[in-house]
Amino acid sequence: MRYPARLVIPYFAAIALGSTMAYAASDDPGTGSGQTEWINPVVKDYGKMHPVPDGALTPDPKKDWKIVFDVGGGKTMEDGVNAALWHVARAVNVYGNAGVDKEHRKFAVVLHGAATKLALSPEAYKKKFGNDDPDTKLKKELAEAGVTLYVCGQALADHGFSEDQVGPNVDVALSALAAVPVLESQGYQLFPM
Repeated sequence: MRYPARLVIPYFAAIALGSTMAYAASDDPGTGSGQTEWINPVVKDYGKMHPVPDGALTPDPKKDWKIVFDVGGGKTMEDGVNAALWHVARAVNVYGNAGVDKEHRKFAVVLHGAATKLALSPEAYKKKFGNDDPDTKLKKELAEAGVTLYVCGQALADHGFSEDQVGPNVDVALSALAAVPVLESQGYQLFPM
């Protein structure tokens, strides 16, 4: 049976980057015997990756890579950061290690569902939840690496948040239902998280 490219590409991308949620509730990857090398070539504090110098299917550094990460989950890593955002950082590091520079990485994240709270400013997060936002630094580092973050305007309303509570480096989209297809129409490949 032949599958449409829009279904096959995300499937193989998931294999290439590693299972998105495999580490969500487990120990941080790379904390085992110490024999595996882990690096952070772009996003210095998150998304470490293991270099595979002769790996198959390495991204061409001269090509533009346009990926939209659909982030709707709230699972966290051991240190409290959102697991899907951590894996977006790994994607940035994987492509960066392959020589794909910031100008050739067109990565976008669409936040909705349980991930909607990731859009809040540090002040709004603390006021709402009573503690510091564990994802503040990660979101800043992703933005510095050229990742564009969007939050679903409908999800904001569903969760009782207002646009003035949205933090820096996050743009409010009409809806995730529109944002993902609009980005796909602009040549982005969908990567569901």
